Amino acid sequence: MNMETEERNSASEMSAGREEQAAVTDIETAAYRQNVEEHNREMAQTEKSQLKYQKLAFVMSMLSAIFMGAVLVIVIGLVVYVVPKVNAIYDSTMVSLNNLEHLTTELKEADLGGTVENINTLTVQATGDLSETMDRMNSIDLEKLNEAINNLNATIEPMAKFFGTMR
Repeated sequence: MNMETEERNSASEMSAGREEQAAVTDIETAAYRQNVEEHNREMAQTEKSQLKYQKLAFVMSMLSAIFMGAVLVIVIGLVVYVVPKVNAIYDSTMVSLNNLEHLTTELKEADLGGTVENINTLTVQATGDLSETMDRMNSIDLEKLNEAINNLNATIEPMAKFFGTMR
């Protein structure tokens, strides 16, 4: 009987050991499942966060592309508007510069000192001639001139009557 009892005890101990081992395995499995579920929740949360940031990055990329396109349109518009005006100003400036160079060349070739001296000489000469003319006019005796005109009239009047052309 002892042996049977021992076998039973041994079987019972084995069964108890197996149950303990199964209980430990169940606890480990439950802990493992809990860790996996927690890890899955964290991964889902991380995935949501990454998706949120990806959407934000996409929106920012689109806004950046739109703003760059707008800047490009503005720059092209300014180039189309400004370049012809700059060319027109440049052409006008070149014409003015050429005219200025021509005038400068003429002024270099002109004898300004001689011209001014000639003008001074002509002015002095004209002043002298004018003074001489005024002196001559002042020296005219108007009474004698009137008397000479009257005498000429008296001489020509009879001749005019003779020919019938005057009065």
